[in-house]
Amino acid sequence: MSQKDYNNIEDFLIDDTFQKYCSGENTSCKQYWEQYIVNHPEQLETIQHAKRLYQILVGNKPAVNERLEHMKARFKEETNELSIFSWHLSHLFRIAAALVLFGLAYFWYTQFYSKRIEPLDQFVAAQIFQTKKGEKKTFDLPDGTTITLNSDSKLELDQDFNDHARHVYLTGEGFFEVKKDKEKPFVIYANDFDISVLGTTFNVKSYPNDGTSEAFLVEGLIEMRSKGVNENSMIIKPNQKIILYKNQFIEAKKDSAVKKEALKSSVKEIKIQDFSVDEPAVSSKEIAWKDNRLEIMDQDFESLRHTLERWYDVDIEIKNRNLEDYRFTATFSKENINQVLNALQKVEPFNYEIYGRKITIY
Repeated sequence: MSQKDYNNIEDFLIDDTFQKYCSGENTSCKQYWEQYIVNHPEQLETIQHAKRLYQILVGNKPAVNERLEHMKARFKEETNELSIFSWHLSHLFRIAAALVLFGLAYFWYTQFYSKRIEPLDQFVAAQIFQTKKGEKKTFDLPDGTTITLNSDSKLELDQDFNDHARHVYLTGEGFFEVKKDKEKPFVIYANDFDISVLGTTFNVKSYPNDGTSEAFLVEGLIEMRSKGVNENSMIIKPNQKIILYKNQFIEAKKDSAVKKEALKSSVKEIKIQDFSVDEPAVSSKEIAWKDNRLEIMDQDFESLRHTLERWYDVDIEIKNRNLEDYRFTATFSKENINQVLNALQKVEPFNYEIYGRKITIY
């Protein structure tokens, strides 16, 4: 088939040269497809969708052909006596990879792309679930979904929730167990990203004053779309964690004189972490708060301040800015705030005073 006869996303995705163009691994392919787009503007929209889907599916992993070569190399090392079949295996790998990519593309396109996330300006809150500082609660939503809210969090339900769709707005942190309903996608709006799901279990953290927003998937499949100047969409798979670093956090670190609240809250950097299924202890830390366990993982004092404020319902002021970059890793469960601060003092030197709910660190 000639490339000018390509009329759908799948045709482009299984084209070897198009994959190299999307991954940027081959200069010739890149130049070819850039010129091809100029010569065939009628296919531009389909090509853009195909390229976007390729990047979502492949993410930051090596290009498909590179992974195929790695697989073949390993196979040859382990089965030298079967080298006579190497040519056939080469073609088999390519066909299998194309089928997998096609299957993922078809699934994503039919389940997600055809049901785009609607603009937030259509959202009208009709029901609110929330928690105060120092408390956690579990709520059952009208559609059968269960949500556990962490301290100082709020979940708002759209006025048409569960009629034709299920739209909610989250401020803070929540653990979702979404009831599956193909006809009514579950969409979570947050300050830094939106998430679309069908039925799955995951954790979302999006506090306005935190330097990062996060999502961790336990099971299922979700699509996340970041907000800001450069919007990005990505598919998150089980045991993956997405961290979005905000402009206001990064810029404030560069210039301490800049007030954080005055800076534009938009995503500047996105990081993807993959947790192995063989590391349940690591991944469980992402949702330890549900079991009243406070997990601090390489957290600087400034961001930890916000965490402790929500967890213990206190107000903390760090007077010495040099302390803000101290980093801590620890686990607490039944300790009070005084015991926590005493333990942190053993890691880094600082002093503190407590007056009721007010804590001053210097």
